[in-house]
Amino acid sequence: MCRMYVRRLKDYAWIHIISLLCLCDGTRYPLPVAEDADTGSNSVKTYKLSQNEYFSLDVQSGGEHGLSAELVLQKALDREKQSVITLLLTAVDGGKPPRSGTLQLTVNVVDVNDNTPTFSKSLYKTRVKENSAPGTMVIKLNATDVDEGMNSKIVYSMIKRGNIDPSVLFNMNSETGEITVKGALDYEDTPAYEVRAKAMDQGPVPRSGYAKLLIEVIDVNDNAPEISITSLMTPIKEDTEQGTIVALITVSDKDGGSNGLTNCKVVGSVPFKLKSNYKNDYSLVVDAPLDREHTPLYNVTIIATDEGSPPLSSIRIITVHVSDVNDNAPQFTEPVINVYVKENSPTGSSLYRIKAYDADLNDNAKMTYTLLDNYPKNIPGPPNCIRLF
Repeated sequence: MCRMYVRRLKDYAWIHIISLLCLCDGTRYPLPVAEDADTGSNSVKTYKLSQNEYFSLDVQSGGEHGLSAELVLQKALDREKQSVITLLLTAVDGGKPPRSGTLQLTVNVVDVNDNTPTFSKSLYKTRVKENSAPGTMVIKLNATDVDEGMNSKIVYSMIKRGNIDPSVLFNMNSETGEITVKGALDYEDTPAYEVRAKAMDQGPVPRSGYAKLLIEVIDVNDNAPEISITSLMTPIKEDTEQGTIVALITVSDKDGGSNGLTNCKVVGSVPFKLKSNYKNDYSLVVDAPLDREHTPLYNVTIIATDEGSPPLSSIRIITVHVSDVNDNAPQFTEPVINVYVKENSPTGSSLYRIKAYDADLNDNAKMTYTLLDNYPKNIPGPPNCIRLF
């Protein structure tokens, strides 16, 4: 749209305002007719227009009604490049010497919504910690529109794509373009988000520009290591050799980077140790002789610690039962026994009760008694003891 302000330079007697729509090359704009008190050959005979790149002048004869002039648009106007065009129109009469009068034409190019909002970047990248509180600033986007007025007023928004709605986790200020945290972020669930931003002007027929925003979620050490027992062999025999595998263990940490690196060890003094297999896979192996008679059960404490700051730890207790082997000989309660027998004792009389014990368990602890030398036969008696007759 163009507004043309016409002002007579000599005496400023009048101002004429014309509102015109600049459409395309060849568009015409009628100009005011110059007045001359003289008549005949001394009246207005022609018009001249100052040199410019946008308009030409078309002078037409109206017979006895004099001359008329029109501006003809030769080149499309662009308010963003030149918003004001100043022209000088000269009316020349036919007298000798000729006299002339001038008009200053000020063309104000009125904006139309012909420009799309443009973001300062087509791709924005930013980072935000996963434990950021709601309201934490993520980034401020900026878009501009070279139009003016409502044609340049921008409203920002985020675009929902399919089932992904970024407004669940992020809030965007429609006026400033600021994006803040709205929901709970979780690096372990989604380490990065791709957001499409829209900048729309407020022209009669709105125009929109778009940009992509990549938000990287920074991991914080919010997950402790997890210890998993993938295989456990229990009970184990007390004569098990050192190096024998008792359990297979896997350690995992959902965090990333150093927060996800773990170290694992056995705590306390027990006859077991961890042997690293591959990365976070370990074997719990026998590391010292076992003795069921001394310790029939072990509660092995395993601790896994990550390398985050501050570090987080997890503890897992594995119960290992030790089974018996026949590694203990029976023992008499007395190393030497003296038995005194009355010479007139009747046959079948009880002379003495002998006791023995075995530190082993179950069948390994069951005993039978035998007299040596001249009495190589089993002698019946209560458990763990015999009677001599």
